[in-house]
Amino acid sequence: MKILIVSQHFPPEKGAVRRIFEFARYFLGKGHDVSVLTAMPHYPDGILAPKYQGKFYLREEIEGVKVHRSYVLPAANRYPGKRMVGFVVFMITALLNSFRFRDNYDIVLATAPPVTTPVIGWILSKLFRSKFVIEIRDLQPESSEDFGNLNRSFFTRTLKKFMHSLYRRADRVVAVTDGINEYLATIGVESDKVTTIKSGVGTEFINSDSNGIRRKFGWEDKFLVLYAGTLGWAHSLETVIEAARQLTDQPDIYFVFVGDGQKREALEGMVRDYGLSNVSFIGVQPLETIPYFLKASDVLVESLKEVPITKGTFPCKLFEYMASGRPIVFGARDCEAIRELDKAGGALWFPTEEPHKLSELILALKHGRIDGEKLGRQYHHHASTYHRREIWAERYAQFIESI
Repeated sequence: MKILIVSQHFPPEKGAVRRIFEFARYFLGKGHDVSVLTAMPHYPDGILAPKYQGKFYLREEIEGVKVHRSYVLPAANRYPGKRMVGFVVFMITALLNSFRFRDNYDIVLATAPPVTTPVIGWILSKLFRSKFVIEIRDLQPESSEDFGNLNRSFFTRTLKKFMHSLYRRADRVVAVTDGINEYLATIGVESDKVTTIKSGVGTEFINSDSNGIRRKFGWEDKFLVLYAGTLGWAHSLETVIEAARQLTDQPDIYFVFVGDGQKREALEGMVRDYGLSNVSFIGVQPLETIPYFLKASDVLVESLKEVPITKGTFPCKLFEYMASGRPIVFGARDCEAIRELDKAGGALWFPTEEPHKLSELILALKHGRIDGEKLGRQYHHHASTYHRREIWAERYAQFIESI
């Protein structure tokens, strides 16, 4: 089959976009012809490499995948308003550049968010007379409403109705969590055209070592509590800073944030105001080094803002956390992620408004009252047995081929 994937973001950009690239490579290996319509790469820092500057359209190939890049207004992750304008700009330029395509496609697969990519995918599926597939990584605008990025309004209600109508019109819908799948059933999307395809984890995380990260950063003698990912509004990372404040009497416990996002300046401000010397922000790191950072930690932490949509949320990086074989402490109540950790060996969770609970879990792991090494081994076994990316890629390919 000829498959066109529509994605606002794509490598060499960092983060969750790796998922769609690895699935595209897998489809290619199954004998399908795979193209991607995407933006000039600029995420998460809003900086275009010289190769992409001043280009309205660029065609390239990455490991056999044909990539069509379209002009976008570059915007750093910390500027959500400018990013939203960028989404609209990409929608316009992508549709204009689609007239350059000489192929007809059997399937147009649009991955969302942002909400503009399914719009592009739907229009192109009509032009090419293709089957239309939507992949939903995060529900929008529902998530933005719950997390406070958008106020509930006539605009969000209208947008929600429109997105729901697109889900119902699609020939197939891929949900990346069970919670999203369950939500789709409540809005009238036929269950027989929906499947859950989780992100899974690559072998680079499963087989990684720490590669000298502790020595490089001077952390050899530290009990390292590490967060890796977007410092965004969906995360209650203030709780982690408060826990660090409570543990200043433990000078060997050290907190590290790897990544960037809208909250970074505010979090750094908290650290300065409290005068903390046990917290570091090291910014975005090369993608290939992230497995080393995870493996170098003593404890990995995640903390989600507790809103209704969190119950069906599963951060894709949690698979990477588990594959690293380190103990995980998770901030949230009664959500899909905690249930998965329970299946994997046991969930260490804390309410996100109670930083002292996080502090207690960290101390219990440090002093051996909780066997973090055993728990980490169980997580690693679970991820490598059930959530290797190729397992989910094969399910994805079978689902696509069934259309």
